[in-house]
Amino acid sequence: MEYNSHEPHEQNDDDTSAALPEVSIFQASRDHYGVFYRLDIIDSMPQLRIMVPVEHGTVKMEMYLVRISSRLPLDTWFSTVATYPGSTAFEKGREAALQHLLYAVAEMIKQLFWSGDLNTMTFPPELNVCRIL
Repeated sequence: MEYNSHEPHEQNDDDTSAALPEVSIFQASRDHYGVFYRLDIIDSMPQLRIMVPVEHGTVKMEMYLVRISSRLPLDTWFSTVATYPGSTAFEKGREAALQHLLYAVAEMIKQLFWSGDLNTMTFPPELNVCRIL
């Protein structure tokens, strides 16, 4: 996991990809050989980057950016936990709570992603998927 709220960064208002993740987790897939995931909370929303090995091309890898559609009522979960002015005990556990929430949502995103079709880029309507590499 990576977390650094003290690192300076520049952000263009038009470029959400430049935002610094609030929480980042990198993991290997248990179900798909050679696949890796990067889970991020950026601007209080979960994002999943999926790195998939391929046999063709010079890079030998495809990458997908997967985000939750606004159809799902998850847009306030992360921001509410991140900004809630809780007790000292809550403050101590806030980062762990965000990590666990990210893990849970990421499992749902992965399941929905793999139920789609990479060749036609057709996925369930609960996801927004973009091939970025």
